[in-house]
Amino acid sequence: MTFTNSFAIEGHYFNFSTSGQWLWDELQVVLPTGQDPYPIIDAIQKKVAEATADSAKQAEKEWQRAARSRDMSSLSAAPAINVKPIIGGVEIAVRYVTRANERYQLRAKLYQAAVDLLGGKNVHLPPSPAPAPSSD
Repeated sequence: MTFTNSFAIEGHYFNFSTSGQWLWDELQVVLPTGQDPYPIIDAIQKKVAEATADSAKQAEKEWQRAARSRDMSSLSAAPAINVKPIIGGVEIAVRYVTRANERYQLRAKLYQAAVDLLGGKNVHLPPSPAPAPSSD
């Protein structure tokens, strides 16, 4: 018995091993009760959108080329945000697209921005000075 793979025959396949290797990642932040979540939500959403704008556009282009025979006009790689109440506060989950090899670096950058926002700091921090040598 033989089954024909019509997707491969008709050219409806995508070789992920040679592509940009995109993936969805998620940033999760919990805001405590008693704090207005909306300014923080807006700020986090803006930071994620800024950090992922170029890669999201590139991912959309690659996905549309890969699925050229299907209507992919509604496909979006823009960050998506979900907010839900939890015991003790509000959970914010932001999903975004990133290259597989940049995942951990981008995630660390976004978590640092979120921590800075929660602490009320300016996100663009100057580099920390080198520690002074101790005289023992």
